[in-house]
Amino acid sequence: MDAPSKTSPLLWPTVLASAALGCEAIAWAWVIRVSGGSDLTGLLWLAGAGLVALVASVVWMGWRLRRMRHTLRRAQTTALKVTKHQHAMQRAEQEAARARQLLTTCLDVLDVGIEIYDERDRLLMFNQRSSHMLTGFQRHDDIGKSFETLVRANVARGLISAAIGHEEEWVQQRLRQRGKHTAPLLQQISSGQWIHTYEKYTTDGHLVCTHVDVTEQVLREQDLEASNHRLARQSITDELTGLGNRRCFDQTLETEWQRGARMGTPVSLLMVDIDHFKRYNDRFGHPAGDEALRRIAKALGACVRRAGELVARYGGEEFVLLLPGANEAHAVVTAQQCMHSLQQEAIDRGESAPAEFLTCSIGVATVQPDAEREASALINAADVAMYRAKTNGRARFEVADKADWEIGDDTPRTRPTPLT
Repeated sequence: MDAPSKTSPLLWPTVLASAALGCEAIAWAWVIRVSGGSDLTGLLWLAGAGLVALVASVVWMGWRLRRMRHTLRRAQTTALKVTKHQHAMQRAEQEAARARQLLTTCLDVLDVGIEIYDERDRLLMFNQRSSHMLTGFQRHDDIGKSFETLVRANVARGLISAAIGHEEEWVQQRLRQRGKHTAPLLQQISSGQWIHTYEKYTTDGHLVCTHVDVTEQVLREQDLEASNHRLARQSITDELTGLGNRRCFDQTLETEWQRGARMGTPVSLLMVDIDHFKRYNDRFGHPAGDEALRRIAKALGACVRRAGELVARYGGEEFVLLLPGANEAHAVVTAQQCMHSLQQEAIDRGESAPAEFLTCSIGVATVQPDAEREASALINAADVAMYRAKTNGRARFEVADKADWEIGDDTPRTRPTPLT
């Protein structure tokens, strides 16, 4: 673009007018000098030229003045438009500031944390609730930083409990899940709070993150789950001895019976009855009897070591040991261990005969489960063997033989004493 000319637009009209005036002055001087009648032709040409120059300068100057007025009017119109545009821009900026302030105020009164990220996942703004809820996560100088930069900084400061110990793996997984959650993301932060995070993209590519403090709900659910777990355990646990109760035994036996039938592995059962326990209770009282049962339960519990083996209280002074996968030899060894362990416990009966300490009678039964036989057959066989141990002098164990698996309704057997 050419530089604007510094020459005044009226320069040449002025020069022309000056020349016209000069011509006229010369003509008048000539008239005065030669007024004696000399030839005035040259004078007339000079005067005419000056007059023409004067007229031309006036016309030229008028034209230039009109151009200048037109240019000035255009400049004034442009300046007015610019002024209006500036005023409009100022009003727009003021409206935008008021709208942003209104948005900030509205977001700050919400009881949930809000973060807004732009289409390049850079933090645009967050409300006060988000700052209070996620203490240390958002700071004012974080505005404009990317989500990845922020989350890596928070992980490095140890603010995210779930990431401790495997930080990079957690960060990569979090970035892959960014904005793709179909359900809220539940996280526990270092303060112990539990936060639900919802992420949703807008139509223009912005990401809105909503954080909800669900600590109370999570703690209530955890308490409820713990209570249910305690109730479930109580429903299958004998309150006095801490062993499994009859329900626990029945459920476990059914499960192991089906597993043994599928896998072709045996199941063994020991039925244990404390000898002359009623006389012990009558002599020392129920509190002492309860303490004796607890000691017996502990002694029997020490006799099972393999996974899946169960000791349960079957009746008042009766216990059962369920041994999945154990053959008869292993069951016999376990019965011997039970008798030895009870002997080592040395619970004084307060009598010199027939035995100084509490003893037990044990019935042992082993079977290969199959779909055509009920699990109760194993209980019956072990019960009959235990009855035979009692009738043969007590303080001993007996192994169920083939006849014990086909007992009739009138076959003598023990009956578990109801729990009181």
